[in-house]
Amino acid sequence: MTMLTYDDPTIPPRYIVDGYRKAYQSVHAREPQCRYIGNHWYIVNGETVHRAMLIDEIARLRSLMPAPKPPNAEKSVIQRLIAKLRGL
Repeated sequence: MTMLTYDDPTIPPRYIVDGYRKAYQSVHAREPQCRYIGNHWYIVNGETVHRAMLIDEIARLRSLMPAPKPPNAEKSVIQRLIAKLRGL
């Protein structure tokens, strides 16, 4: 995930909107309403929000995201049975 910064004016508004949508959806499991209205202002779920605040909110939501599970976190039934048999 790319970190967004306030002082990088080259970040297109669509990247900020996409970043917010992905972060919001991963935390709340629903799609937010977010659109750029111009001059660093966005409408997010019916509320007018400045770019700096939206970037802070993206960072906050990303910190709330559940940690990804390691690929081998859950053993299959067969693997658990083999481990039990080895213990005998």
